[in-house]
Amino acid sequence: MIRLLRALIDSAALRHNLGAIRAYAPRSKVMAVVKANAYGHGLVSTALALADADSFAVARLEEGIALRSAGVQAPIVLLEGIFNAEQLAEAAHHRFELVVHDPLQIKLLESHRDARRFVIWIKMDTGMNRLGFRPEAFAPALARLKALTVPVLELRVMTHLACADERTGSMTNEQIDRFESTLAAAGLAGAQRPPTSIGNS
Repeated sequence: MIRLLRALIDSAALRHNLGAIRAYAPRSKVMAVVKANAYGHGLVSTALALADADSFAVARLEEGIALRSAGVQAPIVLLEGIFNAEQLAEAAHHRFELVVHDPLQIKLLESHRDARRFVIWIKMDTGMNRLGFRPEAFAPALARLKALTVPVLELRVMTHLACADERTGSMTNEQIDRFESTLAAAGLAGAQRPPTSIGNS
């Protein structure tokens, strides 16, 4: 006979982990990534347990809507962004923050006529080779976002470390160097530097 297995998710342990992250990076904000049903932990229950997170990140629109329906009012970031005008309208309605990683998404924003403005995260591909603008394409994409008819509420920049858990590897340092040099070349250094997200775990 097959025995059923079950996993017990300890909400107190989740909150403890959030506290530990804040202790390691006390001057940073924490975005709790709860995509894919919070990696099997339960989308809504995990978000409610991590209510003290500064924001939440999901992959798709439907996940963000589920959080809003559950009463989550914190900022919600769509990591895959939007892919058509209907999704863009829904994202505006639910006040989602958008990750922009493809020229098609910029084109949709250029055609958008809703007065509601977005927080936009432009994603740079520094070596993960999954989503994002390569460094040589970053400045032109940035210029298009800055030229939107409906101005962006706030522009932020993110990248994704491919080997964040390998402390002795060179890949992370190479990605950070690529990220910083591309920001500087685009005029986003010093006082002009926008909020950035690079410390994924």
